[in-house]
Amino acid sequence: MKFIEIEVKLKLEQPQKLLDWLKDNAQLVKESSHTDYYFDPPHKTFIYDNPQDSTKDADEWFRIRVSEKGNEICYKLWHRDPETNRSLYADEIETFIGDKEAALKIINALGFKQTSVISKHRMSYKYKEFQFDCDQVDELGFFVEVEFKGEIEDPAQGKHKIYEMLKEIGVNNWKKTKRGYSWIQWNPDHDHFEEGF
Repeated sequence: MKFIEIEVKLKLEQPQKLLDWLKDNAQLVKESSHTDYYFDPPHKTFIYDNPQDSTKDADEWFRIRVSEKGNEICYKLWHRDPETNRSLYADEIETFIGDKEAALKIINALGFKQTSVISKHRMSYKYKEFQFDCDQVDELGFFVEVEFKGEIEDPAQGKHKIYEMLKEIGVNNWKKTKRGYSWIQWNPDHDHFEEGF
């Protein structure tokens, strides 16, 4: 499942409880600060008006991530439950790139339009088949992205494994975000969280 991403993004009421648990039980993989630049391609916009909740939304993402650990370019396409419209998993293709300034100049010269900039400090941990990316996001607060990185036949079932693992370790003081950081940034006056799984 090289090009499949299965994750949930949570906002915690008491993040220190999770951070303490990770410190005692998980492996710290890396710590980094990075900035994500999101773009629309020149021939269309990924952003649309969602009639269900009157928000700006996107199912496709094109991003350049800049960090001291190396720069990356990434494309994502989210697959949603047709009944609930909740995200299930994403097709994800990413690779390292070289010089940030050169890459941004190429993107701009080709007519790509910047739609969002997200800066954050991230601490990444590995525990069994899961990765925890703990993010302190400028202007938005503390979040954790939990990704299932194991083998599974049906990607739609991956999120259930994440929730079961959270119950197992006793983390239950969270709210699940409806979408990603850019979506929160695009919709400052809307409810950013959803009930249940």
